[in-house]
Amino acid sequence: MRNFFSSRIAVFKIVAFFIGIFMMIFSMGDAIKIWKKDFGKIYDKGRTDYAEDELITGKIEYVVGTVATLESSQTVYGIPVKKELTPYYLCIIRNDEKTDAEDYCVLVHATNKDTIKAMDSLTIHTQFALAHQGEKVTSNSKPVALELKARPVPEEVMDYTMEYMKGSDMSESDIKKTFADYMLEERDFSTDKFMPLFGFIVALIPVLMFIVSRKRAKAYKASRTHYVNQGPPVDYNTPPSNAGGEPMRRYSAQAYETHSYPRGYGADSNNTQETIGEMDSIDTSNLKL
Repeated sequence: MRNFFSSRIAVFKIVAFFIGIFMMIFSMGDAIKIWKKDFGKIYDKGRTDYAEDELITGKIEYVVGTVATLESSQTVYGIPVKKELTPYYLCIIRNDEKTDAEDYCVLVHATNKDTIKAMDSLTIHTQFALAHQGEKVTSNSKPVALELKARPVPEEVMDYTMEYMKGSDMSESDIKKTFADYMLEERDFSTDKFMPLFGFIVALIPVLMFIVSRKRAKAYKASRTHYVNQGPPVDYNTPPSNAGGEPMRRYSAQAYETHSYPRGYGADSNNTQETIGEMDSIDTSNLKL
């Protein structure tokens, strides 16, 4: 069980590291543009002036309606725990008197709750303005200031848009000519400019965890290790040296017999001259010599 959790933690560290690296790589370009304030303005652009992945700011004033809705869900271990609906709005960009640009349509994908609420409130104002073209129309609904990024239009979303506009007198090819080349997806520049830093932190956490775990393992191993001073090997085949100059001590055979059993402790003093009996003979006939 311990090995199982250790392997899962190791996989988590590796995945987190690569996620952080990818966050840094894919967000660095947008972050640099935001810090440099290198983004365009909606009302300075015509229908064909958008570029893919371009950052754009501006206000949306006319919202015709919702042409499609993206349903996304958050899952935990494969179980959906939260669903989120984000609409694609059909918006009209009115002509700019300075650039003499024509009106055109653009799809705006709103993802923020406050933005969605504000865009919905503009639909009534837009419907009234379209019904009274040529007249000055005032409304309590204010234009919605957005931070956006130009993205390719998904084919399915464009199909829903064509279906939404079936009631018009124009053909499908003519309708597409009134749309901008790219759709606009809502972004949060205040968050996007710090995304490389977030990615760096995400990648740094597993690295720090690895360093700490290695140091802890090394410290634990050192605490359980006991070092001893190993002296030179003893050679029992050599006589003892007399390096210190002390007189060598020798033992006589009589002293050995006196202090050894059976002539040592508990032996009768009168039997000191007794000889030790011979060892019983051993039968070696079965040994293969």
